Amino acid sequence: MFQTTLEPRFSETDGLGHINNTVFPVWFEYARKDIFKLVHPSLTHHDWPMILAHINVDFIRQTQYDSEVTINTAVTKIGGKSLTVTHAAWQNEALVARGEAVLVWFDYQQQISCPIPDDIRALLTEHLENSTQVEAQPGVQLGARPISE
Repeated sequence: MFQTTLEPRFSETDGLGHINNTVFPVWFEYARKDIFKLVHPSLTHHDWPMILAHINVDFIRQTQYDSEVTINTAVTKIGGKSLTVTHAAWQNEALVARGEAVLVWFDYQQQISCPIPDDIRALLTEHLENSTQVEAQPGVQLGARPISE
């Protein structure tokens, strides 16, 4: 799993004083950078191998301007031509949003989807997680018990 920590900007707040709902898809795209680097290290645009086919975001709690947000990101499904990336955003030890993105392996010159190459599939498989793992609180191991009081 990959983790990205962001500091919300004042410009990302809305009239109600919390982070606007339109910000999360942008944050989640930024959090996919580690997966992009994994499968396409050069990050060049002329031979970019993916296209975004679907996103969704669930808003769990209001997110505030004054505290960092940590986003857990992982590959949670690998298909023949697509992969699903799951995100969980945390602020002040609370899950504030979660989302998914479906990326399709794509040939922009031919304008067609393609099978994910075997070497890329192997890289992605090394980072395959389940959604429960993605939603784990940052810094807390799943299955870990609190220290006795």
